[in-house]
Amino acid sequence: MPDALAPPTLPPLEGWVRVDDATDRPFELGPVSVVARTVVYEDAAIRERVPATADGPWRFLFASRLEIRPHTPPSKALTKLVGKRASAGFESRLEARGFSDVRRVESRTLRVRVGGGGDETDSAGDGGTEAEADVVRYAATVELAGVELAADAYLAVTPVDGEFLLTGGAYPREVRGGEAETAAALREVIEPERFREELFRVIRGVG
Repeated sequence: MPDALAPPTLPPLEGWVRVDDATDRPFELGPVSVVARTVVYEDAAIRERVPATADGPWRFLFASRLEIRPHTPPSKALTKLVGKRASAGFESRLEARGFSDVRRVESRTLRVRVGGGGDETDSAGDGGTEAEADVVRYAATVELAGVELAADAYLAVTPVDGEFLLTGGAYPREVRGGEAETAAALREVIEPERFREELFRVIRGVG
């Protein structure tokens, strides 16, 4: 088993339930290995509002703390490698959760202040750390209780303090069609702008 590694800390998540907390060694490169501590959360509040979705977890987020052993300061080459491996792992995670037609849409760099509480207005002196995250957006499709949904997913890779923080998640964007009653219930609870803002609050506030 990998040595103990502290889990990433996240801003408060109202209505979410932690469903996994695991430590593993996702990959090795000769004498260098990567140890990851990952926590996964699911949106329990919406499942309660739409009972038909109880057996189909779909809106989720995760955060991982990656430690390079032996200690290796982040570099452009290392960050690129970690990002490539993280992207492949994230796509596999999405597919394992029932998302299909996963495709990369865009990527950008985002200035963040990790560990600052998740407020985009955080300023210096709040205890956070200035960092730069590489953020990739994916589009996907997911079926839930006989209803087809378009979904968005994001993955952020942030080198900070000699480690890497990976943060990501997926959420439904719109109802495409399906069983009328469930589709109508889902339309009432799907708020893509709020879902995106909550996910980015976690990206900015993870530490």
